[in-house]
This record gives sequence, structure tokens and C-alpha cells, in this order.
Amino acid sequence: MRKSGLFFKLGLLSVFLSLLMGIWLTTACRQAGGKPGQALSVEVSVDKLRPKPGDTVQVSVWVKKAGTLNKLKLQSTLLVPTLGAGILELSLASQELGLYKGQISLPAKAPAGFYAVTVTAVLGSLKAVGKASFIVGKIIGDFMIVSALPEGGVEEDAAVYMKNFMGVGGNMLIVHDIINKKAWYPSKICAQAAEDNTPDDRVGTTLKLADKFGLPLMITVVWDMTKKMPYAEYMQSTKAVMKELWDLYGRHPSLIGFYSYQEGSGTYLAAHVREFSDAVKSLNKGLLSGCAPYIDDPLLAGYLAAIENLDVVIYQGAVMASYRPDNRKCFAIRRTKDFASLSAGATLQKNKIALSHVELFGYLERSYAGAYLAGPEDISGQIMSAASCYGPDGITLFTYHYNIYTMGKKIPDVQKCAAAVEQALKAYPWIAREAANDPSGIGIYIPYSDWWADRWTESIIPVLDGFRKLGAAVEIVPFIPPKGEEILPYYPFHLNEEQLEYLLSHKSVLVLPDIAGMQDTDSLLLKAFVERGGAAVLFGPRIPFGDQFNREDLVGGEEGKSAKHWRVEVKEPMFARARQGKAFDFPAVSCPSWTPTTAQSAAVFEDGSTAALINEFGKGLVITIPVGLPDSVEIMPDLIRDVLDLALSRVGRTRPFDIEGGKEDMDFALSSTGGEYRLAAVNYGQKPTDLVIYPLNLAPAQSYVLTDLRSGKTNVRLGKDFYQIRMTVRSGDFIALKIKAEE
Repeated sequence: MRKSGLFFKLGLLSVFLSLLMGIWLTTACRQAGGKPGQALSVEVSVDKLRPKPGDTVQVSVWVKKAGTLNKLKLQSTLLVPTLGAGILELSLASQELGLYKGQISLPAKAPAGFYAVTVTAVLGSLKAVGKASFIVGKIIGDFMIVSALPEGGVEEDAAVYMKNFMGVGGNMLIVHDIINKKAWYPSKICAQAAEDNTPDDRVGTTLKLADKFGLPLMITVVWDMTKKMPYAEYMQSTKAVMKELWDLYGRHPSLIGFYSYQEGSGTYLAAHVREFSDAVKSLNKGLLSGCAPYIDDPLLAGYLAAIENLDVVIYQGAVMASYRPDNRKCFAIRRTKDFASLSAGATLQKNKIALSHVELFGYLERSYAGAYLAGPEDISGQIMSAASCYGPDGITLFTYHYNIYTMGKKIPDVQKCAAAVEQALKAYPWIAREAANDPSGIGIYIPYSDWWADRWTESIIPVLDGFRKLGAAVEIVPFIPPKGEEILPYYPFHLNEEQLEYLLSHKSVLVLPDIAGMQDTDSLLLKAFVERGGAAVLFGPRIPFGDQFNREDLVGGEEGKSAKHWRVEVKEPMFARARQGKAFDFPAVSCPSWTPTTAQSAAVFEDGSTAALINEFGKGLVITIPVGLPDSVEIMPDLIRDVLDLALSRVGRTRPFDIEGGKEDMDFALSSTGGEYRLAAVNYGQKPTDLVIYPLNLAPAQSYVLTDLRSGKTNVRLGKDFYQIRMTVRSGDFIALKIKAEE
């Protein structure tokens, strides 16, 4: 075979391929995974998970069989998102190894989404299928509820839905609810199932259309719900259903993996996801394994990231989905970003795929038009909040198919919700691709603890909102157990060297807010992180203890008794804002003061005791502020900006903007990639918000172009004339801008 790069547009080639695949592959052997015990297998790999437009992706295919491969028939396809499937040419690289090579040359305007490689090998009566996939740009996915398809005209209705979804930017599906009163595919396992080659095979119909339209998909796998069985048999049943689906549909170019129907909200879910993911990979290593946990226990994010065979995590946040009024009050729309940040903070360190979760349904006072439906403002708000998070590879909607497309056939008001989805998805690239494409470097660290389910709400959420008031973008860095210590309920004890190296190499500043104590693994991480050149900022009133470090040495001071304080004065300036002698007066707050030993006293309380310590520790820096971050942001914002800039400067980072006027009911995304400074701000409040934006890194005599990313309008000025930019963010709306040196 001829070795060549391949990229194509859907046309006659895909029609020919459909006929070829439908006749040759089906008649050759129905089982995509092959018969038990057969000695033919296919493994596919790609050299990049997230290539960029213009890149070339190398494909390697290993065909393994005991014996000769002389009469092997090999068929390879590439599914391009939103375009369709076509032939991917391979060339034999090693007869001895059964190794074939190919390449995919991505054009400058390559469509965004999952690209799926499917390789089918047939040798006599033996057949095997291998998969691999990669991502370009952002994923816009949806849960397609196949049980909600109409009784008549299934294929026509599904086709209309897919075209509709792609029309608003959709490029990926999760085929959901495939078994309830019956299996919606021709199952031999389930007590009630669709008949083969009938419209009731809704899974098969969906895959056929997805191949045609170019919609890569995962199938939700569940146990046999058509009959009663003990809980102890659920996993065995789930694995059997998964194997059956693979045998039936593995040949389809659109199939990229399997998603676990089982959800959960605590670390107990990790064991289930591990077993599920191992089962996926036992079918084929190139299949993706996915799950969607809830947020109740933030420790779960790190434990899921530690599962080697798990690929995709969709963190649900119960923003709309709760009958509990306290949940609906606590989990405001802006939490969409926070939940996504928690998930991405773990998955990025393990090179996994994180997708934000957007809920198109609502309960009680959050429902719209008297239906199981989220209102337009809640829909657009969630999508914009998800967009403002650094790290996720895209978003999934739950569910455009049911809440917008299906309900829209009967409820006229759904059209307003549909318009909200469409408009927000147009805004998504401006925010996600332009402004949220660069980490801030400020990471709120969540150490190991059995009590985080409560402390997330009591401690971390106020801190996240405090940074919003400061107009700062931050990430979340959850604890990830070291390899070999991710098996619950056993406690982890050792330093996670992999996480440590990631944090150091990515120039992260760790913020620990109001952390009372640490397990060995975290205290080892904090000590080693700073000793090796990292920067940490510790906010009170509780400053962490740890068995593996001496707190007084780390902080450079001794903690005093807690007392009421009402004034902070800068003694030694840290950066450019809070100059020497600047004082901050505020209503009294209770917190301990510190007496420096090796640390520098940068600020003092009204009684002369220390309010800010700067301590050199090893090659790194520790800054300690005994006032809690939410209070600190309210009473001395300029000092806190100086603290952050000092810490960032130690690891070679800078912030692109100062922002005044931020409110907790907002989201901010900031980036400074390639000499361009970008900003997006989203306002979920009921009133417009006036912001004053200060660019921080502009050369005074250099000309810069300010671009409003929404309107495309530009303004050219000298750097010194961009001292401040005043903008208003309307209620339920956003702003997005870019500053770049004039060429």
C-alpha cells in the first residue's frame, strides 16, 4: 500500500465506503472483537492526543496473530468530525512485527472534534477491530436519548436531530438510555430487546447515521434493566452488555468508546470506574472509557485521574439538577466553571480528557415554561461559565436531544431555550479558545482529607468567589494519589513525585486557603515543592501543620494567639501597588498574628504584630497571610495582588491584567499567550457591572491594537495610553477583548 497523508471531504468516497463496510465486513464476520480464544488482534495508536490544525498525526497499527498474515485483508478508515468517514491508507512497515503505518495531515481549518481511526483485519474466518482517536479544538457533545426517539420514522427523526445539533456547533454524541423496558438494540442477553434490522434497533440506526454525518460517539453501557437481578451481578451484566455492543457495532467508524451509566458522588465510585474502564480496554486498548461523577466529594477528582484506563471525565455539578433548595442556592451558575476546573485540574496532570457539563433541564423554581427544562438565562450562563474554565477539552449538554429537540416539538417556549443554546455556543469559542486557553498559574490546592465534602462548601467555594471579586482567574489543583496508593479505603502515605514534577514544570503557584492539617503525602509534597523552587501562598486563619515539615521553618515565624484586628499597614512593599506605609482599615476580624523568625515582616497589624510573612525556604518562597482570603480580598485587595505577583514572579510568570469592580457572581478568563493579552468576563448578576481593566505588561512607547473580540472593532494606542480600560458587562452577558502589539 502507498504511504501518504490523508484528509478528505465527505462525498462519493464515503458512499462507496458505506457500501463496502456494510457488505464486506458484515458478511465476513459479525463479531467485531472476534471469537473467544482467537489469535487475531489489532492495536492502533496515534502519536498526538491534541494536535493542532496544520499538524501531521502519525498512525501505527499492529496486527497480531500466531502464524502467517499473508492473506490478511486490512481496512482502515478515518472519521472526520462533521464531515464523515473515508479510507485511511496504510503501508506495511514490518512484516515480522505486523506493523503498518499511516499519517493524517490536518489542514489549517481542520474541523473541531474527535477524529476516529478504525482498522478492521480479516483473515479467513477470523476478524478483529482496532480503534484510536484524537482531538482537534473543542468538543461540543450531547447525550442522545435513544429511548425518546419516536415509534415511527426513527431514522428520519434521528437524522433531523443530528443535522439540527451540528447546525449549532455539535460534533460529538453520547448514545444514552439504551436499555430500560427493553434493549434498544438486538441483544441476545437482555430479556426484552429490539429485533435485528428493524427500526427498534435505535443504537444501530444512530451509528449508521453518525458514520454518515461524521459524529463520533460513545455508547452508554448499563446492566440488563429488563430483568431483576441482585446488585452483586450488575457489573458482570454491564460487562456482558458492553462486549455484546462491541461485537455488534465495533466496525462502525463513529464508535470511539463506552461511557458508564453508573454515576456517583464520592470516592467510593473510583472502584467501579476502575473495573469498568479495565473492561473497556480489554475489548480494545484504543477504545475510550468515560464517566460522569458528581461534585459532592472533591477528592474524587484526583482518584479518578489516577485510574490508568479511564480516558474521559465529565464532572456534573448539580447546578440545575437538585430538588434540594440548599443545593440550588449553593451551586450557582458560576459553579459550572468551578466543577470543570476541579476535574480539569486533575485530568490535565494525567493527560486525560475533561469535558464540562451543562444541564438543559431544571427543577422547581429553576424550571422553565412549567416543564422539565432550564430557562434561557440559565442555559446561556452555564455554557459561558464552562467556556471560561482553563483546561477542559469541551462541553457536553444534557440534553439537547431531549430538552431542546424533542420537547421543542410540543412546547413553543422551548424555541427561546434553543436560541439561548445557539447564541451561547457562538460565544463559547470567543471565551474558551481566545481567553481561557492559558493557565493563570495560580492553583488552589485541595489536599487529601476525609472531610472535604463539607469543607468544599465551607472553605473552597468562598475562596473561589473571593478571587472573582479580585478579578483574578485561578485553577484548582486537587490531590492525586501516587501510583500504587490509589486503592481505597487505604490511606496514601508517600509523595506523588509525578504530581510534584508537573507542578514545578508548569510553573504553578500553590494557594492553600485555611488548611488546618495535612496527611504525610501532602506535607511531603508542599515541603518538596517549595524546596525545589516552587512558590506557595498560605492564607489563614488556619495555617497548615504537617508531620513531614516543621511549620515554623516553612513559614519563617511563630504563631501567636488569635485576636481582633482592624488595621493592616505595609512595612516592606512586595510589588508595585501597596507601597510602604499604605494602610488598610476595616471592620475587626479575628485571626492570629505571627512573630517572624527567619521571615520578612511585609505588613503589620495595628498592634505591630505581623500580618504578612515572606520566607525563603530552600530554593522557593512561602508567603503567609493570617487573614482569610475572602476577608483579605475585601479589605486589602492591592496587597493581595502584590502577594500573587510576587509569588508568580518567582516561578517566571506574570498576570496580564488587574481588574477592579469584579463581583462574586462573575467569571473571568485571562491569558497571555504569544505576546497577546486576552480577557473575558461573564456577568450572571441582575445588574450591569462596570469594570476598570489595567493592562500590566505593555511597553509605554509601543503601539498596541485593542480588539473587541465580539464586534471585531479595533483601537490602536501607545502602551502608556492603555493605562486603564473601562467596560460595562451587561446582565447575563460577557465581554471579550485582546491586546496585541501593532506589527
